[in-house]
Amino acid sequence: MAIPDVISIIAVLKAKPGKTDALRAALQALIQPTREEPGNVEYVLFQLRDTPDVFYVRESWHGQQGLDAHIAMPYFQAFIEQMNELLAEPLRLDYLMPVEP
Repeated sequence: MAIPDVISIIAVLKAKPGKTDALRAALQALIQPTREEPGNVEYVLFQLRDTPDVFYVRESWHGQQGLDAHIAMPYFQAFIEQMNELLAEPLRLDYLMPVEP
């Protein structure tokens, strides 16, 4: 059964040519502090096996307040400042909706 107040997102990030390692490192640096946030439910980083310059972050938050608090964190703001240098295309956020039987 889905928790009604949880926001789930898949973030899709594609590295610029030659920036895959730098993007991976920047994303890895977000994992631990994000998981420690009180509003975080899940935060998992994936790299596509057959397209290694593409990363996915599967994340879930306790409501919009939890997500907003994450976006305001200094370490996430520092990541945002690096995005133009690292990303080949704009960050894509896919908001998920649970489908129950």
